Amino acid sequence: MKPPTALTTVVYYTGPLRRLGASSLGRLVVLAIGLTAMTAITVPDMQKSAGVWLSACLWSCLAFFAVEGYVRARSVARADRDRSYLLTAPGIVDALAVVPVPIALICGIAPPTAWLFASLWILKLTRSSPGFAQLGRVFILEAKPLASVLALFLIILFLASAAMHVLERDLQPGAFGTMPASLWWAVVTLTTTGYGDEVPHTHLGHILGAVVMICGIATFGLWTGILATGFAAESRRRNFIQTWDLVSKVPFFQTLDPSAIAEITHMLRRLEVPAHTAVIRRGRVGDCMYFIADGEVQVEVKPAPVRLGSGSFFGELALLGDNVRTANVVTIVPSTLLILDLADFRTLTAHHSELARIIDAEGKRRMSENQRARELLLESGAASS
Repeated sequence: MKPPTALTTVVYYTGPLRRLGASSLGRLVVLAIGLTAMTAITVPDMQKSAGVWLSACLWSCLAFFAVEGYVRARSVARADRDRSYLLTAPGIVDALAVVPVPIALICGIAPPTAWLFASLWILKLTRSSPGFAQLGRVFILEAKPLASVLALFLIILFLASAAMHVLERDLQPGAFGTMPASLWWAVVTLTTTGYGDEVPHTHLGHILGAVVMICGIATFGLWTGILATGFAAESRRRNFIQTWDLVSKVPFFQTLDPSAIAEITHMLRRLEVPAHTAVIRRGRVGDCMYFIADGEVQVEVKPAPVRLGSGSFFGELALLGDNVRTANVVTIVPSTLLILDLADFRTLTAHHSELARIIDAEGKRRMSENQRARELLLESGAASS
């Protein structure tokens, strides 16, 4: 039975909107609208003038996240990957995006306050950012150094609090008369925030404050250094693994032993190129060559363009002879390219004679074909004249 024409029309015209809603961009748009409306509804003037529209916007966003969570849970259940989806981190995030606001409203909390639970929607960003998983792995791998710096921070914090309490409690009983008050000063000083609401008046207190500030800078510098080094190492490890997988798929490298592949992997840079994008332009100076790990490119040479697929390479002519590019190269489909710079190219050909022979032979063949094509064009031009 064919669906009604009106329904078919509605489905057709709402297709782009539905695809946008199911995309990451659509989720980000809904998230931005929802958080903006949640912020606006706490402003009394805006609540009076546009409260109905803001409430409608918030309920629409809540419905969107509810449908999204339901669809995701059903797809996971059908795939039978994890029956307890709500116990996973993505499931908890989806539940926190939907459940708290209705429960708060049912409990009688005022709508402007209840809708503050919509701030939990910001956790949706953890799903669309792959860097969070990488950062979490860095925290796990660097847990011991981070814990050591945390212990150092706590030692300085409590010793400084106790010393300042002894030095300033008689002169400033309101600011340093208790350990909790001294701890507040120590936290503010260690973090170099410096509110200035509690400051020492004695000379020894000034000296202690200066030492605490210097220790705070050093402590947070250690934390930053550990995280930055760990994140960089994790990024290099991840890129190395991805590049290794791509290198091992290139036919020219498959005969090499693992140590040689590891050496080449360190040399190559990975580049993701969209479709219909110029990689090389004729007349430009070339200082690298490209291996196609995945995808397809078109070399625009006369008399007819040449297509190169996965496993092929191009751009070597600029490294073997004249360094001026002789043809335009454009991607046909989204492609993954591995880039070998001139200095690394020379190192590679010096260490691996077989690869040097293959690249040199292919380069000479292409140079010969290009020269032959130019001669044919000149002959045809002379004959026509």
